[in-house]
Amino acid sequence: MAAAGWLRRAAAASAAAAAPRLPSGLPLIPPPPPAPLAEAQSLVVPGLGAAVGPAMELMAVPKKKVSKYKKGLRNGPKALKPVPVIVRCRCCGRVKLPHFYCCSGERGNPSESSS
Repeated sequence: MAAAGWLRRAAAASAAAAAPRLPSGLPLIPPPPPAPLAEAQSLVVPGLGAAVGPAMELMAVPKKKVSKYKKGLRNGPKALKPVPVIVRCRCCGRVKLPHFYCCSGERGNPSESSS
């Protein structure tokens, strides 16, 4: 029985000398040799799950949210402006803005006054 224990220890010692081990007792696996560099390396994006080529464009991302006030200041000049509608007076035919008083409402020339 004692011989069997001694044999096990000798076998373990020879195996330990053959392959280095970590302190936890697991064998140390050498890292694979580095792959040769290619001209166009691909970038693996975790969210996409696929390789993305070198032509991937990165977008600028704002650091903070733009408030409604700042957005309104920036976009204010871009707003649609009301276009003034020009109409002719039905009585005298002069050009005027709608809902503005033009003449007294008499047909014909407003400068002529009949008394």
